[in-house]
Amino acid sequence: MSTAGHMTVSTEEARGRRCALALSGGIALGTFEAGAYAALHEAGLVPGWIAGTSIGAINAALILGNPPERRVERLRQFWSAAEVEPMPLTTFWLGSPLPGPWRQVESLLSALQTHLLGCPSLFRPRLGLPGTGAADVAALYDLAPLRAQLTALVDFGRLNSGEARLSIAATDILSGERITFDTARGDRIGPDHLLASSALLPLFPPVEVEGRLLGDGGLTGNLPIDLILDGAGDGPLLCFAIELFARHGPRPQGLSAGAARALDIVFGSQSRHLLEARRREHDLRRALVKLADRLPAELREDPALAPLLAKEPPSAATILCLSYRAGRDEAGADKVFDFSRTTLAQRWEAGAAAMRAALALQASLPPAAGLDVHEIPCRAGPGPAEG
Repeated sequence: MSTAGHMTVSTEEARGRRCALALSGGIALGTFEAGAYAALHEAGLVPGWIAGTSIGAINAALILGNPPERRVERLRQFWSAAEVEPMPLTTFWLGSPLPGPWRQVESLLSALQTHLLGCPSLFRPRLGLPGTGAADVAALYDLAPLRAQLTALVDFGRLNSGEARLSIAATDILSGERITFDTARGDRIGPDHLLASSALLPLFPPVEVEGRLLGDGGLTGNLPIDLILDGAGDGPLLCFAIELFARHGPRPQGLSAGAARALDIVFGSQSRHLLEARRREHDLRRALVKLADRLPAELREDPALAPLLAKEPPSAATILCLSYRAGRDEAGADKVFDFSRTTLAQRWEAGAAAMRAALALQASLPPAAGLDVHEIPCRAGPGPAEG
C-alpha cells in the first residue's frame, strides 16, 4: 500500500478496480465487521468508499476517521471498551467457558446484564436523565456514552476531508423516508448523524438532525449496498458487503432459536432481494445498450426508451457477501445484546476468517462481466451453528 499526500492507493486501485465496503447494522454483532476490516487491512486493501447503517455507520466512522495505520487499533479500542464480564468470579477461577451449555449461560447473562444496565461505553438506561436524543420521545436507553466515544476516537476533520467517501443512512421517523448523508455530496457528517443512524426505537430515542427527527437506518434498509451501486461511477468495482444476519440457517430448536432465525431471515433476505433486483436491472441496462444500434429509429427516439439508451452501461461489479451466523451457544434472539468478552472475541475472529475466505475467493475469480454476487457464509466459535 502506498500513499501520495493524503490519498491512499490500494492494490485493487492499482489493478484498476475500486474497492468499497458496505456495513450493516446489528448492535453487538458489529464486532464481526471490525474483524473483517482488520483482515482486509492486513491484506493491504484500502476501501475508497464505505457505506454503513447503524453500528455499521459507527464502524465506518472509526475506520475513515483515522489514518490507515491506526484504524484497526481504534476499532479494537472501541470494542474492548464495550466488553463485559457477566461471570467474573467463574472466569477468574476457571477461565472462559468452553462451548456448550455453560457458554450459553454466559451469553444469556451478558444479554440480561445489557438489558438491565446497558453497555457502559455505548448506552445507559435513560431513567429520565438528560442525554442524547429527542427528550420528548420515550426510549429505554441514552446514547450519550457513544457520543463520548465517537468524540474521543474519530477525527471528524479527516472523516470529512474527502480522503475517502463515507455514506450513512438513517430514517425519518415522521415520514418513514430513508435519509442519506454522503461526504462526496458535501455533507459534513458529525456525531449527531452517526447517533441518528443508530437510534433504533424504542431502544434509543431519535435524534434531531438538520430539522428532521431521525432514527435507525436499518428500519428502511439494513445493508446500504445500494448507495454504492447507485454511485459506482466508471470502472470495475470490488465491494465487500457485510450482513450481520445470515439468510441461511439450520432448523430451529426451541423458542429462542426460532426468534433468532426470524430476525436473521427478516434482515438477511432483505439484503439478498435488494441484490437480486439490482442484478436484474444491471443485466437489463447492459442488454439495452447492446441492442441500441439494432433498434429502428422510431424506437430509439421513443420518449420512454431514449433516456435509457442514452445512459452508459453500468460498470462491472464483483460483490462478495459475508454473513454472520451465530453459534448455538450464543444468546438466541438476544445475541445483539451479548457484549461478553468471549463472544466479542469470537465474532472478531469469525469476521477475520470470513474476510480471508472472501479474499481467497476473489483472487480466483475471472473479471466480472456484469453484477456478480458471491456469498461467503460464516458462523462464530467452534460449536455447532445456531438452531
